[in-house]
Amino acid sequence: MFAIGHFALGYLSSKPFSVFLKTRLNLPLLFAVSVLPDVDLILQFLKPAIFMHRGPTHSILTSTMLFIPFFVIYRKKAVPYYVALLSHAMLGDIFTGGFEMLWPLSEGWFSLMSMDVKSFTPVVLELSLFAVAVPLMFKTSDVQTLLKANNHNFALILPFGAVFGPILQLGKGTDMSLPALLVLPSVFYLCLFAYSMLLELNVRLCKFPSQPAPKG
Repeated sequence: MFAIGHFALGYLSSKPFSVFLKTRLNLPLLFAVSVLPDVDLILQFLKPAIFMHRGPTHSILTSTMLFIPFFVIYRKKAVPYYVALLSHAMLGDIFTGGFEMLWPLSEGWFSLMSMDVKSFTPVVLELSLFAVAVPLMFKTSDVQTLLKANNHNFALILPFGAVFGPILQLGKGTDMSLPALLVLPSVFYLCLFAYSMLLELNVRLCKFPSQPAPKG
């Protein structure tokens, strides 16, 4: 699954927990967490023998260990983000080839289906999830955390890269090449993320007063 689907699954799966626990979602953090397991696409260039795609970083044990400090510090506020992280593999990748669910206890690959991530059914599903999630974000006003200056906005650099990478591969026929149906949703997110990060950057730059011109 591409980032478009992971964003939607992360939001739609975590939103009910957010409502039940009466916590407000921070979309920059939520989107970053929802694609965090795919950091292995970068790490595999450093340690290809360890960080295969959908390997250790997709494990539910790895995800749980990663979140223990956040549960200790933030308690119930961390739950929706933990759910979003699990949704990446448990909902997004389990039908398109699977992942190493129990690494490091087991290197076994867990999968329910092996559909090609770029085939018609998964792509239409991603597009449908996008069409449901985005209007809901606006209706619930959750998207406001992207439209206002927020010290978490720079976390969007990871989601931005997750969207931008496949766009660069467009038309090249590689495994990461973005299907045509997902181009417009990808451009939508790129513009939204860029606006959000530039907004925060502008606010931070304005906090530094300009130096007076020297006299003489």
